[in-house]
This record gives sequence, C-alpha cells and structure tokens, in this order.
Amino acid sequence: MRRQTSKSLAALLAMATLAALRQEATATHASVSLSSNGYEGTVVAISPSVDEIYANDVIDSIKKTIGEASEVLFKATRQRAFFRDVKILLPKTWTRTPYDQVAVTENFQDSDIRVDKSNAVYGNQPYTDQPGGCGDPGRFIHLTPDYLTDDTEAAKWGPRDKTFVHEWARLRWGVFDEIGYPDDPKYPLFYLDFSNYPFAIKPNYCANEELTGSQMDNTTGDLCSELNGLPTATCRFDPDANQVANSSLMSYYYLSSIEEFCDSTTRTPHVADAPNRHNDKCARSSVWDVMEAHADFTGGANPPVSSSTPTRFTVVRQEEAKFALVLDYSGSMISYSRIQKLQMAARRWILHEVSMGSSVAIIKFTSTATLVAGLTAISNDATRQNLAQRIDSAAGGGTCIGCGLQMAIGSVLNGQKNAVILLITDGQENPTPPRMSDVMNDVIASGARVVTIAFGESADAKLEELAKNTNGKTFTVKDTDNGNQLNDAFLGALTYQPGEVLAETFIKIYETDYQGASRVFTEQFTVDASLGRDLTFKLETKTASHVTSRPHLLRPDGTQIDSATFDSTSNTYTITVAMAETGQWSYSVGLSGSTSNSISVSVSAKARTPNVEPIYTSAWASAGSGSVNAATNPVIIYAEVKQGNSPVVGARVKALISETSSAGAPIELELYDNGNGGDAQAGDGTYSGYLTTYSSVGRYSVKAQVWNDGSALVNNGFTTSRKKRSHPAARNIRSVSAHPLDKTPYCCGSVVPLDPARATPTGNFTRVAPGGSFQVTVIPTGDSFAPSRVTDLQMTLGKTNLTLTWTATGDDFDTGIVTGYEIRLAHNVTYLHEVNFDNSNTTILLSVADCANLTSLLVEAGQKVTLDLTLKEEVKTDTPYLVALRAVDDAGNESLVSNIAAALVPTPPPPPPPADKKGLSLTLIVIG
Repeated sequence: MRRQTSKSLAALLAMATLAALRQEATATHASVSLSSNGYEGTVVAISPSVDEIYANDVIDSIKKTIGEASEVLFKATRQRAFFRDVKILLPKTWTRTPYDQVAVTENFQDSDIRVDKSNAVYGNQPYTDQPGGCGDPGRFIHLTPDYLTDDTEAAKWGPRDKTFVHEWARLRWGVFDEIGYPDDPKYPLFYLDFSNYPFAIKPNYCANEELTGSQMDNTTGDLCSELNGLPTATCRFDPDANQVANSSLMSYYYLSSIEEFCDSTTRTPHVADAPNRHNDKCARSSVWDVMEAHADFTGGANPPVSSSTPTRFTVVRQEEAKFALVLDYSGSMISYSRIQKLQMAARRWILHEVSMGSSVAIIKFTSTATLVAGLTAISNDATRQNLAQRIDSAAGGGTCIGCGLQMAIGSVLNGQKNAVILLITDGQENPTPPRMSDVMNDVIASGARVVTIAFGESADAKLEELAKNTNGKTFTVKDTDNGNQLNDAFLGALTYQPGEVLAETFIKIYETDYQGASRVFTEQFTVDASLGRDLTFKLETKTASHVTSRPHLLRPDGTQIDSATFDSTSNTYTITVAMAETGQWSYSVGLSGSTSNSISVSVSAKARTPNVEPIYTSAWASAGSGSVNAATNPVIIYAEVKQGNSPVVGARVKALISETSSAGAPIELELYDNGNGGDAQAGDGTYSGYLTTYSSVGRYSVKAQVWNDGSALVNNGFTTSRKKRSHPAARNIRSVSAHPLDKTPYCCGSVVPLDPARATPTGNFTRVAPGGSFQVTVIPTGDSFAPSRVTDLQMTLGKTNLTLTWTATGDDFDTGIVTGYEIRLAHNVTYLHEVNFDNSNTTILLSVADCANLTSLLVEAGQKVTLDLTLKEEVKTDTPYLVALRAVDDAGNESLVSNIAAALVPTPPPPPPPADKKGLSLTLIVIG
C-alpha cells in the first residue's frame, strides 16, 4: 500500500494532474485576468535605472510590440486570448514624460514585464524569470531598453511580437522551451531518435513537420563532424527561412510559418521524446495540454471568438505611498508584551524607515475603531516625531478588525492612489459585525493593498485571504521575537513606495536578537566591497535602562566610533558612517544582565559608489502569501542572490523557517543553485530547497541568510570565439546577416554558463532578507515525501559494460540519502516511460536490494554518483541501449522515472584494402 500511495503522490507532484498545479500557479500574477478572451491588468514597469532620455522610444516600442503580439497570441491560442488592456508604469523619477493618470496599485516589484538594465548572462536577449516547475507561472519577463529601441539588436532574437508571445507562454502558463542549447548537459542541440528505424540524428525541437535546414560547424563554417554517433558540440542546426511547419512557438518561433504551439493531437503533434526543457519539466506533456489545464482555458473557459480588439494602453506614473496603520489595541495585545513591541516597531518604522513624501495615518481598533492621526505627509523630522509619539501602549477591549478596515477605506484612504493598509492583529474577530468577511469586497474595490501581520499563533485565519485578495503580503511574528521579525514585517510594506535605483537602496548585511545575562555584548559583521556608503547601525532595546553603556563600533583598523545617538520614542541607538571601509567590523554594548530584557541589532548600507550596484538578496516561498496543504503541495523556499541583475553563484544560502506556535529554534534549510530537486536551473542565482519538516499546522515565516564561504562569484557573462553563432534567428534577419557569426550565443537551458575569465570573486559578504510568511493547513504525516526525480542521468557504453553518472537525490525530495536505486535497460524508448517502467520488456541492471552493498551510491543528495555495470553479453551494433532509473527511500516511496540516457554503437565501416593491393590495382588501371 505504501508503494502505491507514494507513486500516486509522485505523479501528482510531477504533473499527472495538471489541474492541481493550476491551483498554486494562479496565486501569482493575480492582478492579470482573462475575461471574455481579453487579458486585463497586465503591467509593464520601467525601472528607475532606465534613463528618461529613452522614454518616448521605449514607450512607443512597448505599445507596438504588445499590440502586434496580441494578434500573434490570438492566432496561437486558436482565437481564445488577446491583450485587451495593458498599463505602462513610469518610475516616479521620470518627471518630464507625459502620462495618462496616476498609478493606483501598480509597482515595479509586482509587475509582469520589467524594462530594466541587462542581465550580464543574457545581454539584450528577452527572457522570463522562471524558478518554478511545470504549470507554475514565471515571476516576470525581462526586456532591456536596447532591445526595445534598437531594431538591429532586437532582430537577433526574431520578430518582437513573436518573441513576446514566446515569453508570455512561459510567464503565464508555466511552459518551457522546446529546443536544445549549446553545450547543455541535459538539453542538447541534437539527439538520437529511436522511435523509427533506421534510427536518425535529429535537431532538438518540436514541430508538426520536419524542418529543412543545414548542420554547420559553428567554429569553422564547414559541415558538422560526429563524435560517438552524434554531431560534435560545435555543430548547429540552421533551419531554412521557408518551412511548411506551423509549430511550435516554443522552439523556432521566429520562422515565418510558425504560428501555433505543439499539442497532443494530429493537428500539431508533440515530439514527446525530444530531450528539451519542456519535456523534462512537464513529463512529456505537450505545451497545449499544459495551457488547457490553466484557469484561462480549463473546462472550456474563454471559447474561441471571431475577432480580437486592439490593445488599450494606459501610461501611469507611480506616486508616493499612502499608508494606513490599522493597529490592534484589544486586551489580548497585553499578553507577551505585544502592545509594547508593536509600539516600538511602529514608532521606529515611522521615525527611520518611511520615505520622505509618503503619507501615514494611524487607526487603532478594539470593539470600535478610533482615528488617532489622519493622513499626514512625512515632510520632516518633526512630522515623524509627532506621528510616532501618538502611538501609545494602552490596550484593552474587543477585536473588531472589520471596524479598523472600514475606517481605513472610508474616511482615510478614500480616493487615494497607491494606498496601503498595514494591519497588525493578534486575535480572533468579535462575533458582531463588521467582520473582515463583511468588508472584504469593499476593501478589494477600494484598490488598497493590505499587508497583514499576524501577531502570535491565535491571529485570525482570514488574514492570509485578505492579503491574497488585495495582492498584498502576509507576515508572521512569534511571541518570542525580540524585534527583528516585527521590524522585517513593517519593512515589507515599503515595497509599495516608489522604487529607487538599486545603488540608492539600503541593503541589510547583518541582524541579530540577544536576550541573556551578559553584561557586555560583542559581535562582528562584514562590510564587503560592493557597499559601505551611509552605513547605518541600529540597536533597539525593549527597556531603555537595559543598555548601561552606549554601543560603539570598531573599524577594521581598530579605530573606535562613539557617535551613537538615542531616540527615546523608539528606544533605538543609531550610528551612521558616511563611508565604511571593507573588512571585519565589530560592535560592543554594555547591558544590565537582565534575562527578561532584550536587544535587536541590524546593520544596513548602500552601494559603495552610485555607479556600482551592490550584492543583494530576496526570499520567498512557493506558497506565496496564502494557505497551503503541505501534504499535497510541497513548499519550496527560494532565495535570489545577485549583484544588480548578474547572478551570484557558489554562495552559501540558508533559510530559517519559524513556526508561530513553536518556541524552539527555527528550522534551518540549506538552499542550492544546482538545478536539482526544487531548483529549476543551475547557476541562475536563485537558490532553492523543499521544506519537508513541519512541527504543526499554523503560520510559518521565512528568512534567508547568505554569505560567501570562499567560492562565491559574480557571473559577468560568457563569451565565445568571434565565430560562435548567435541565436539561430540572426541567420534569417536580413539586417544582421552580414555578420551572423559575431553575436553572443543564446541562453539558457539547464545551466547558466559561467566564464571563469570574466567572473569576479565577491569577497567576504553577508546578507539577510525576510521572505514573508504562509499558512499551512495540512502537514504531511509519516514519510510521505518521495525522492526527487533524477534529471541528469548520462551513460557511456563500452564493449561489454556501461558507466552511468548522475546527481544523487534525497530521501525526501532533495534532502537526505535514498535507500537505493532501481536501474533498467531497454531497447525501445517507450518501455522506460513512467507508465511502462515496471514491464517485463526491460532488463533490471540494478535493484534496490543490490544497492545495500554499494555504499558509494548512497550519498547525500546533491553529490555526484558514478556506477560501472557489466553486461551479460557483448554490446550489439546498431541497437539502441536505453537506461533509466528511479530512486526509492526507506518507506518505499518511489521517485518519478529519470531522464532516459541513450547510446548506440554503429556498425563500423568496412576496412580499406591493404596498401599493396591498392597500389597494384592502380598500376593495372594505368596499364590498361
């Protein structure tokens, strides 16, 4: 029974039921909807790092590109979808560019398409940030100003309209490329097709008709040569411009005849065994099958219509945020000193964090709501002090959350643009109206985003629903928190302030909480080469008398800084350093020794110079801000580490996951950027890992810690020889055909390439980033998580033996050690498909029981494994040898079947005649 149950769970995880995947996927980009065949709510946001001198050209190109892409999309979806309404968001720093209206809720961090400086490894190639699995939506589409304004640059990647639809499919429906990549270990440019005899070498693509073209060596321009039966790594397939095929837009989309996606029917038949990224991620399902399982189309939604309508564009500009603090002052807030913690955190936020120009209102609620301060613009320090002083700590009474929300959207935020409600509460609602459910629709209609902070384990369960429905965020604060969790939650609301360029953003490099008996507390932190300007040290104490001597800093050279200032309103000591030297810093503070008091310390700084972008990190969970059944929808924790838009690889990343009701230490989870298990792509700067340990049902908060343990590098892009070819689209664009070999190769498949000669070491650095929180409604019981699927199985075939290599998977997804592997050999590819793996037409090369004596195979997940196996008979020529495996854990849970490794030994050509006979033959011919 265990075996059958685990197999069905594994099938669910990997795509046996696409409908289940859609439930999670639709949590992202909730502002975009498909109504009556038209997409509405799509936001294209322009980064403040883009110079305003390009404004008109960028805006015009966005309109032209998406307007034309709408018709391409309409045809590709078989007349079921087009772009009806698109908003173009200008940065607040653009003051000379006309716009249609002020933005309501739009902001850069939540946008669907981002126009920003280039990513070093992609250059000006459009790409979709896609860290999830099949059916999971991407995070955003990235376009550069050069791509949008330079026709020659854009032509390298094909027509802009078709390129955009290609990326939209990845963003919206969670599909992937159906094409190979140069030098990619998982998704090669060519493969041996064993579906028909005689076996053929084929380019890696999906099309309903075979594409015509040539195979040329990319370094010499000559015909390709072969190695081990396949074209060498420098061989490229160059399709002809004129084709019969009309699919797929996920492969050679730039060809003029390509207009549709591959499906599982005879109309545009899917090439299920091609070793490309889509087949790997989506268990051989077609792109169209994945699309039809999406809420956009499932169940016949948005059936075909006769025509589309032109896209309507609205140019908006973000303005300063209007915050309404809606604070719980009920009697339960007295417990665990919650009201005092709230008072200090809210005061600190107003005094030090809210940007100049933003506005803040204060509402507190018990059984009714009270307006403490109307909407007030933050214009100077006196304004901050006045607002902060009005947050008191006199709690008592009931809990009418609906009352506070009703006042916020009524008299305070009514008609305001970029309105944000910051709701903090610890308890269940009063039974009498208005309750959250009573005002939910009104809050949604108001356009205000709600950031909820659940204080303690008993906070109302509807908080996550409220945040999700308003495209807001959720945070959780444990009662044992001494300040940093609550401060991080307040900082989360600042996402909705107009963004600064990254170089002008404060990056947190260190934080800690301390509660203990020490009389002197001392720790160290590192200032790295990417930042140091306006370094700000903050020490917050629960009780002012707990600090007996002011904190001071020690520079790397030992020089002491004693310039701490104290703010009694928030009990915060602050030290600022205009330019902090790189190296190891330390701080020291005298304490009372009282174990009932605590301190919270944080250090932040800006980029060292305005022209150099700092290393930064951000974190999140696949569950988003909502609720999740962790038994059927396992949660993946993510952390992104980049310098500007360039990936930082080789860093050490650890996620700390805290459960609200647990007083114990947080769960520590190592995150990896290796392309295995929960990680979608190796080397992209996004580190991932499955969360498999849960203490109970409840709320979980996420935080990421990042540091360099000696191997971290910034990927500054990769180069090849000048004769390396660009994306094949460049071969068919007349404007660049004069120099088709001088372009950067396209990116990226299973691995983001790294050029050691161009990469730069990061040096020592540390980063800290909050990742919000999510609510778990059901936790897994027993050992219900199967090992992750092996995706990089490779084989070398000898005369009587074969050698296999792969990356070890784990007992629970990508964590721990498996009990064993079952490895099977077949000569027909269909016998190794998931549904046929147990059939009698395969040969078992290794059983799980055999693995007990092969300890070299049973290693921690993520390590490389090599296995040599002897065959019972000599390898036959012209016979495909196909091998796949699955992993099994100690509870009998089975992984999905791995990728299929293939090899074939061709019949050798007849030997040439001996040299003496050749000479005699030639002599006879001459004589004759």
